[in-house]
Amino acid sequence: MAKDDGEWEEEKEKKRLAALDELGMLYTPREERFDAITRLVSRHFDVPIAMISLVGDRQVWLKSEVGLEGIEEVPREISFCDQAIREPQILVVEDATLDERFRDSPLVTGEAGLRFYAGAVIHSAQRTALGVVCIIDRKPRQMSYRDRRQLIDFAAYAKREMSRADGRTRASSSAQTLAE
Repeated sequence: MAKDDGEWEEEKEKKRLAALDELGMLYTPREERFDAITRLVSRHFDVPIAMISLVGDRQVWLKSEVGLEGIEEVPREISFCDQAIREPQILVVEDATLDERFRDSPLVTGEAGLRFYAGAVIHSAQRTALGVVCIIDRKPRQMSYRDRRQLIDFAAYAKREMSRADGRTRASSSAQTLAE
């Protein structure tokens, strides 16, 4: 008997959260190596807001950001990143006021006034969605195929940096276990 969509999604989400937990980066301090990527992304796409986010069970943790000073997390249920991790590679919302998924969001209707969002998924080695490298603007924009590919490349760069950290964490943990 095949699982229904709800059961399948729940199982997939449990695996995704386990992979995120294994990575060990959720709710950790910001790091310059990720901030450097975010600054590059912001300048490259000429956007006021850029982020590297990790999507937890209830919150979207901003591992790095430009343009949202002081904000470390966003409730998952109102975030664009929650929708982006459901995509195979990238989510582009050219005008959020015209998109039924987002037009009533407080991020669109409220003080932030967000209009444009593009987020490329950061995948684990097992192709599990961990988070997103995203760009945001307060005005509608279009995104070319070339720009989409470049944002996906930035997500791959962030993934490599996360993998480096994951390997160091495991090596450090193994060394500590051997020392005990």
